[in-house]
Amino acid sequence: MKKSEIKKLDTLSRKRCKEEYGVRCLICGRTGYLNIHHYTSRRMRSCRWYIPNLIPLCPKCHTFGLWSAHQNPEWFRKQMLDLRGKKWLDDLVARSNKIYKGSYERVLKYLNGEIEDYL
Repeated sequence: MKKSEIKKLDTLSRKRCKEEYGVRCLICGRTGYLNIHHYTSRRMRSCRWYIPNLIPLCPKCHTFGLWSAHQNPEWFRKQMLDLRGKKWLDDLVARSNKIYKGSYERVLKYLNGEIEDYL
């Protein structure tokens, strides 16, 4: 996949995440500028554009606060388990263990809501 295609998919997945979960921080509820945090690393393409893996966070809850996804990952893991449940986490773990076989076109169809999964 080309870098330009990856960038387009990243942009579209951020947009879809905000549509899916709203334009407020999932942790504190702030509105305004939001980052999109990848619970499972962006390096794992099997999860990179998967909407349940994306979490809208304000900059403080994402990176800068003492209690943030990057500064305190164990705390964040517990918060996400409380909010989304063990089934959600089990789904991400299973998905991250799969090998990515999708194409740009397939991920694009997934993000546009034309198909249910891109793996």
